Amino acid sequence: MDEDNSDAEEQVYDEEQDEFMAAAELNAATKPQPTSGVKNSSLYKAPTTDEIQGLQESSDLFKSNIFKLQIEELLKEVVVDYKKAQPLEAALRKLKEIFDRTPQHQELSLSAIKANMKKKSVVIPFPSPAPASDIQYTFSYTAPSAMHLVGSFPLKTVSKSRDGWSVDVAVEMPEELFQEKDHMNYRYFYKRAYYLAVLASAIQDKKSGMSSTKIEFSTLNGDQRKPILVLSPSGDKSETDFKKMRCTIRIIPYIPASVFPAQRLAPGRNNVRSDAAEQLPTPQYNTALQQDTAFTSHLTFLYQHSKNCAAFKDGCVLLKVWATQRGLIRKTSDGFNGFLLEMLMAYLLQGGGANGGKKLANGFSSYQLAKGAIDYLAQHDFAAHPIFMGQHSSSGEFSKEAFVSNFDVVFVDPSGKINLAGHVTKASLDELQHEARLAMKFFTESSDDKFEALFLKRVDNPMLRFDNVVRINVPKNLDQLKSYSKAAALDHPSPYIHFAHSIAPLLKRGLTDRIHLVVARYEPLQNWAVSASAPDFGADSVITVGLLLNHEESSRLVDMGPPADDLEAAQTFRQLWGNKAELRRFKDGSILESAVWEAQGTDARHLIVGQMISYLLKHHLSVPHDAVHYWAGQLNKFIQYNSKVIPERLFDNKSAATNGFQSVIAAFESLTKVVKTTEDLPLSVTHMYFCSPAARLSSTFIPQPRDFTLGSNAYPDSAQFVEPLDVVIQFESSQKWPDNLKAIQRMKTAFYLRLADKIKFKGMRATVVEETEEDSIGMNGYMDVRVNPGFIFRCRIQHDREMILCENVISDRKASQSLKDQHQRALDLYNKYFVQAPMHTFQMHALCHKHPSLSQTIRLTKRWVSAHWLSPFLNDETLELLSAAVYVDAAPWAAPASGFTGFARVLNLLSTWDWKHEPLVVDLTGEMAAKEREEIRHNFANIRNNMVSTSSATNPSIKTTAISSNHANMFIATSKDTLSKWWTWESPSPMIVSRLRTLAKTSLDHLNKTTSATSAGASKSLTPLFVTPTVHYDVVIDLDPSLCTRYAQNLAPEAQYFVTKGDKYKNLSTFQKSVFGEEIMIGFDPAAEYVAELQRAFGDIALFFYDRYGGTQVGVLWNPVTLTPRAWKVNLGFNNKPADLNKDGALEDPKGKKGASGSKLVVPNIEALMGEVERVGHGLVRSIQVNRDPSAAVAV
Repeated sequence: MDEDNSDAEEQVYDEEQDEFMAAAELNAATKPQPTSGVKNSSLYKAPTTDEIQGLQESSDLFKSNIFKLQIEELLKEVVVDYKKAQPLEAALRKLKEIFDRTPQHQELSLSAIKANMKKKSVVIPFPSPAPASDIQYTFSYTAPSAMHLVGSFPLKTVSKSRDGWSVDVAVEMPEELFQEKDHMNYRYFYKRAYYLAVLASAIQDKKSGMSSTKIEFSTLNGDQRKPILVLSPSGDKSETDFKKMRCTIRIIPYIPASVFPAQRLAPGRNNVRSDAAEQLPTPQYNTALQQDTAFTSHLTFLYQHSKNCAAFKDGCVLLKVWATQRGLIRKTSDGFNGFLLEMLMAYLLQGGGANGGKKLANGFSSYQLAKGAIDYLAQHDFAAHPIFMGQHSSSGEFSKEAFVSNFDVVFVDPSGKINLAGHVTKASLDELQHEARLAMKFFTESSDDKFEALFLKRVDNPMLRFDNVVRINVPKNLDQLKSYSKAAALDHPSPYIHFAHSIAPLLKRGLTDRIHLVVARYEPLQNWAVSASAPDFGADSVITVGLLLNHEESSRLVDMGPPADDLEAAQTFRQLWGNKAELRRFKDGSILESAVWEAQGTDARHLIVGQMISYLLKHHLSVPHDAVHYWAGQLNKFIQYNSKVIPERLFDNKSAATNGFQSVIAAFESLTKVVKTTEDLPLSVTHMYFCSPAARLSSTFIPQPRDFTLGSNAYPDSAQFVEPLDVVIQFESSQKWPDNLKAIQRMKTAFYLRLADKIKFKGMRATVVEETEEDSIGMNGYMDVRVNPGFIFRCRIQHDREMILCENVISDRKASQSLKDQHQRALDLYNKYFVQAPMHTFQMHALCHKHPSLSQTIRLTKRWVSAHWLSPFLNDETLELLSAAVYVDAAPWAAPASGFTGFARVLNLLSTWDWKHEPLVVDLTGEMAAKEREEIRHNFANIRNNMVSTSSATNPSIKTTAISSNHANMFIATSKDTLSKWWTWESPSPMIVSRLRTLAKTSLDHLNKTTSATSAGASKSLTPLFVTPTVHYDVVIDLDPSLCTRYAQNLAPEAQYFVTKGDKYKNLSTFQKSVFGEEIMIGFDPAAEYVAELQRAFGDIALFFYDRYGGTQVGVLWNPVTLTPRAWKVNLGFNNKPADLNKDGALEDPKGKKGASGSKLVVPNIEALMGEVERVGHGLVRSIQVNRDPSAAVAV
């Protein structure tokens, strides 16, 4: 770590020490002092050394006791209880007995050992390539020289996980079994495999005492050269049944270090001969053999550090928990494992610091150790500074140059001869370091507790973790690829693994700065029965590639290469890009090699990376295009008009994709210019604010202009909807505004009329509308302006005096409650349109520019919520905040750079967030202080306890406290809305929140399942994400699509509602006359109006659900409370009938006698209510389907 960082950390440490001491002094000053009569009381004893250390550690490390307590509880959960290990220890002793009494034999041929093992139902797990049948050397067996517990179990650094944990038993193969040249040409590995087969046959012998134990072969860390035995508990409840430990035993053969001279296994040596003239080094082969000699020495090294550092064990556990949750510890042969992380921590206790010092100290806590190790991973340059745990030679076969030239990652053990990270690929290291940098960001954030993100959340789901995911069906005949040469096969015997390891470097080389990270993963081989042959990766195997995009560069159209006169670099560029490479002259006069990609529109440009990947895989690895499944743009169609059904002249997706939101923003700028330059107005316009979702780049559909020179008959009624775009106008301040709210509304109308008259001379047509009663004191009008090329802006005038007048009446004790309520409604309207909307739009617009993919995430989220008929309960702003939350606080991942991943994370948020106990804090500006977060948590606690404190907008010092009744069920707070009053105060209800959670979980599961598939039609399976089940509704109302003006936005519109006469006769281009008249009705949506009317009329007894984006069905759920029989009274509020009325219309008493007086209780008359529902929607309602009549089940 550099000196500046060290100084900064020391300064922070000193400040925290001062705070701790000040708090301690204050605490001591406020405590009552013991009286002279109190002697030797334990309450007033001086703190012990351990107590002082614990208090100081909490202050220094955790800022509060919570983080420390969380770590302590986590360690209790993941460490192994060694007190319950007696059956395991008995099983290990039994294994020792079995192995010690195995009979020896000398010098058997290959055919003989195969025959012997076959008789015992064991197939020798020879690695590939299998030994030739004519080999001259023989195989012998002698009982193990020694057995040692190695790995995490004896060190007590085991970290339990979902996949279980293992106890490693190293079995030493006697030195006399090996010959001088057995280190060459797989001879050692063949003999090792045979030795393991003999051990397997001994265990499964019926006389062994452990024959009921399940025995399987596996591979050591995914290395097919090194099979191991895996013993699972028998479950027979015998003394050797270790089932309760939930672990397995791994038996690993090894040899003493003295068997082969270390020099013969140097990185630059060749130990697998070929018929080539030049024998290339086989560093992977050599390292695999070397590592079989060092199990006990490495254990001794780690044990010594665990003795010297008290927190070493817990620190290792924490580090492994962090890595496991991110999928960094896996069973394949390309990444880090728990042992490497332990060795890294041990190394940092003796080096790795600044100026050759120690990075970690023996006195550090487990938290400090884990954090220090992660910090080292985040910052260390492994390429420039390879790790040597001991002394290394400056020259020779074990020099720094020898290791660096043969391995991607160098981490040499204390002997100076074994590269512990010899199998680790550069891509795996990049992944580890990326996660380490993220973790350090979370560690250093003082604003919020990130313990859950660091240690508790499982964050290895590719669809949530990466911006783009690629599934590759592995092609056949991998061994015949040009990239898999004979030289490569010497050190990489598996063509599949070589292919998998080739993908990430190739893509990183081709995609350059378009990506931050590329990761290629494949499923490890499963364990196999000892009686079966060793499996290999099948032809149907799939490799998953994850990409983290650089959103600033990922969508560019041209990749510029070297200049033409740099012949060597130009040749390299052409080899990489093949026929895509071309020489181009650019505007600055330079002539460069380049690769150009075709894409029209923002959405298409975001898929350029997919084009590049498909091309590179085909060009270099012979992967067919149809074998590459790139998950990125498959959801785009759900936020576009269905071009297969809807004519292009109505809605042009291509034009919308090309222009994006620029057209509507440019139109607003034109309107602003016209209005601000209008003369002869009593007051000049100072500001205009565009407050529509389109201004926030978040409208579900990109606004498309409409030709208003054509009448309504030019469009079918199913595509008549024209959305007005909200605009706020501010005039310069003036004292001449009236002090009466009604008069202010009249004054606004006068301004609308004057503006409308003035701008008509500038090519714009304006219409002034009064939308409320004449005596309304709130907003009662607006001005719709038509702006070329065809947008409608709905303008409203803001005047600050309105808010002051409303608050004066509300705070006036002499005012009547009805008057206060009237002014409160007016104030709410004012705040919504003139305070909250502009502020929200400003912040969201800035955030969408900072994170370009946020726009698509919001649009997909709105589409999904509406498709599940929940749009009446969740406004646009709420959904925008939910979407923004996964960007501004992306923990435990990086902020998404694609709408696909952003949408998946919103689903994950909705399916997991605990709304009852946690507020969702959305820091839109990134400047929220810890004090503000604390205020939000305080407000949340008060609201959940039914108490809410509010302050005056004009005088913040005036605060009032009121009872809160079931408000803010989704508590979403920002720096401007710490009470969550702006958007979620009244809605949604707990029932809607619960349904939203269920739908999100189901949708996310379906998304994961679909994207894991690699079939050609997998993308079509995403449609169910946006289709809601209707069986759960009591009633489903079908509407006539031809009368639904937004039907063009339907997910699956029918073509018959968009057929024009001009489709058959070119000389005609009009639809039949609109039922809505010739005048275009702005913002008119019959379906929405119908649902709103139903809610007003029957909202007390039912909930109404529908899809506002072209939905043609309305779901109805009856309120179970209102279905309960109640006493009849006047003005009950709904059509009712006697609760004991039978199907024939006669009254019955509880005993079933007709003509009785009955119970005098009533219930809703569902049949009559359905009649009223149909009458309200006469002409629009096509049919009503009753799934359940709940009144039939009601008993008195």
